[in-house]
Amino acid sequence: MNISVTETGEAGLGAVVTGLDLESPASETAHTLRRAFRTSPVLCIRGGKAAPESFLRIACIFGTLQRELMGVLRHPAFTEISVIERRQGVSTATGKAATFGGHWHTDDSYMAVPCAATLLYGEVVPPRGGDTSFANMHAAYDALPGGTKERIAGLSAIHTYQSRRNVSPVVERTEEEKARTPPVTHPIVRTHPETGRKALYLNPNRIDRVCGMPLTQGDALLDELIAHATQPAFVHVHAWQPDDIVIWDNRCTMHKASPHEGGHPRRLLRILIEGTVPV
Repeated sequence: MNISVTETGEAGLGAVVTGLDLESPASETAHTLRRAFRTSPVLCIRGGKAAPESFLRIACIFGTLQRELMGVLRHPAFTEISVIERRQGVSTATGKAATFGGHWHTDDSYMAVPCAATLLYGEVVPPRGGDTSFANMHAAYDALPGGTKERIAGLSAIHTYQSRRNVSPVVERTEEEKARTPPVTHPIVRTHPETGRKALYLNPNRIDRVCGMPLTQGDALLDELIAHATQPAFVHVHAWQPDDIVIWDNRCTMHKASPHEGGHPRRLLRILIEGTVPV
C-alpha cells in the first residue's frame, strides 16, 4: 500500500495519513509516521478499522506505552488502553450528563511526569458533532508580544487533579490513585525535549494557581494566556470519521471535545505515551 500524508492545516496541525495497513504495517511505516508527527503535532491516521491489538502496535511506534492511572477507565483486556464512552448523553466515565473533556486541557498535567502524547481511536462516533478542537501552543507562544514573553519567563504553576479553577467533571479517584497524584509544579513555558521549541504549557482544568503570585493577579494572567492561545488562528478542529486514529503531542497542544446532539453513543479507545518532566 502507498502511504500518503497531507499538508497541515492553517494552524500547523491536522495532517492526515492514508494508505496505512493497520494489521501488518510495513517496515517503513514507523519512520513515515514519526516524521509526519514531528511536522504535525496533531496527526490523523485514516482509512482502516483497528482491533485493540493493532491499535497497540501503532501506538508503540510513538514511544513507550503508559498504563492508565484510573482503574475505572481501563479496558477490561488491555490495561494500556482506556475506554472513553458516552451513552444516551451520559458519560460512563463520570456518570454525569456532560461532554467528557469538554473544556480546554492537556492530558496528565496533574502528574509529576505527564504523558508525552495521546492516541484516540474512534471505535464508535456520532453522525454529527463530537468534533475535537486542538490549539497549537508553539504558535501561541511564538505570537506573544516580547513583553509578555519576558513577563512569563521562569514562571511556574501548581497543577492538581481537582483545581479550584476546574470547570469539567472529573473521574473519582481511589485512595491509592489520590496518593499517587499530589499537586505538582510545572513551568508555564516549557521546552519541547525533542525539538527545543518553546510552547505555552497551560491546563485550564488542572492549574490551581501561579506560583509566587496573588490569586487575583495569577488568575488574570492565566485567563489572558488561555484566551490568547485559543484564538481561531491557533486552533484546528478535527471532525471525526469512524475508525480515525488521532495522535497529539501534549507537550505543545491543548484540546477539547465538542458535544454532539441526540442520544447517539460515542466510544473512543485511548492510549497514552510516556513523557518526561516538563522543563
